[in-house]
Amino acid sequence: MANGAPASIQRIERLNYVLGGLLVIVGALTQPRSVALGLAVGVALTCVNFFVLRKIVVKWTDDAAAGRTQGGAVLIIPKMIGLMAAVVACLALLPISAGGFIIGYSLFLASIMVEVLMTAIRHTPTANGNDHG
Repeated sequence: MANGAPASIQRIERLNYVLGGLLVIVGALTQPRSVALGLAVGVALTCVNFFVLRKIVVKWTDDAAAGRTQGGAVLIIPKMIGLMAAVVACLALLPISAGGFIIGYSLFLASIMVEVLMTAIRHTPTANGNDHG
């Protein structure tokens, strides 16, 4: 675990950046301005959210390993309140398409699914019972 974060969380975060960059480029080239901006803002917010979430998970697991019971868990509520405020502010104040924003923000689901599939492929047993991973 580099930087204390589980490798799968780091891979999901990197996938968010890569897939998000591709989505923003495709959106900028093919969609009206409000949709492209919605995609970009949604991607940016989901990447920031996942970055902060990774930091909280690392703190949480470090605290648990050290025997501290609260630690990072108390940071989840302020993070969620901040995220909800950011979503409302983005949709209310920016000239973006709500649909584009939702697609951009939901990108983390695609990143998680890719990681789940890749993990399953890496750990699929062969016919003779040996494990690939």
